[in-house]
Amino acid sequence: MKKIAIFGSTGSIGTQTLDFIRKHEGFKADIIVANSNAELLIEQIKEFSPSVAGIINSKAYEKLKSEGLDVKLVTGDEAVNVCAQSDCDRVVISAVGFSAMPALLACIKNGKEIALANKECIVAAGELISKLSAMYNASIIPVDSEHSAVWQCLASGEHDSVAEIILTASGGRYYGYEREQLDEITPSEAVKHPNWHMGKKISVDSATMMNKALEIVEARWLFNTENIGYIIHPQSIIHSMVRYKDGSVIAQMAVPDMRLPISVALSYPHRAENAVEPLSFDKPLTFLPKREDVFFAPTLAYKCIKEGGSMAAIMDAANESAVKMFLDGKIKFGKIAETVRNAMESNVAVQINSFSDVIEVRKEIIRKTEDMEYTR
Repeated sequence: MKKIAIFGSTGSIGTQTLDFIRKHEGFKADIIVANSNAELLIEQIKEFSPSVAGIINSKAYEKLKSEGLDVKLVTGDEAVNVCAQSDCDRVVISAVGFSAMPALLACIKNGKEIALANKECIVAAGELISKLSAMYNASIIPVDSEHSAVWQCLASGEHDSVAEIILTASGGRYYGYEREQLDEITPSEAVKHPNWHMGKKISVDSATMMNKALEIVEARWLFNTENIGYIIHPQSIIHSMVRYKDGSVIAQMAVPDMRLPISVALSYPHRAENAVEPLSFDKPLTFLPKREDVFFAPTLAYKCIKEGGSMAAIMDAANESAVKMFLDGKIKFGKIAETVRNAMESNVAVQINSFSDVIEVRKEIIRKTEDMEYTR
């Protein structure tokens, strides 16, 4: 029995991870931790009977305690650290945003096997996380569909044989729009992805294609290469490819279902049966030209890679803040990527020596973004 800890069990990836465990023998959800969704966490506790359940929010913790559940309950810092200090075989970090960093760092320092579904932490502090993982012999298996695909494709050859990593992007629902049409998109429309079931922020990131910018930077640190490209593939069947120096290209293909990268991350080095529906080949697979005049967000990643230092943290923080402002009705959809670009052009990358440096950069950029300094 493989024991799994989930940090972020009530979010999109967390609930899909539990769905995988529900349908596959040999896995036990031994620790589940949520941020504040007490109602759903209570349901999960009753169904999966974990050894420990945690919730970060103190008010939500009081609600959990009042339920008289037969489980050890933790909150605050103890909830952040409980996954890292456990004897679980694998820890799923599925919480969204930079708030997952303390739990990720704790897991790395305890040498855990980590199934990572959080891209923001790697984007903002990729170099530091890479060094720390090597120092503590922690392993990271990506759960992002594109990076899981690359991770699988890289098994086909030695790292020195890789010429290029190619990420795919669906383009989203609005890829045919012109710039002036983007401001017509409402928050309720932007959170609906044509192919994937995802949370609100990542759905908006996909629609602006900021998601691809984050993924390019993430790939740079996960796979230790700067040779990363992307292509538009509307069907989301090819999840990523690796081009080797001999001219061959290895692609990973499957129906667009996050349960597959979750299955890969939990089951490795084995393969679970029937993780997703089999892929049929009765429909065409197509590629579209890039439209970087309108959807320029992915190009911002290359500025991060070139300049290094704090630039990726600036991009991530500005985007996080801009998406929130859009969802709150404070800015138009078309202003999200423009706000991020303005933030990057208005700040000089500085050297990052510690995680506290990343935190300070993020605080400053979020403050300025919320003050509309970059929304012009």
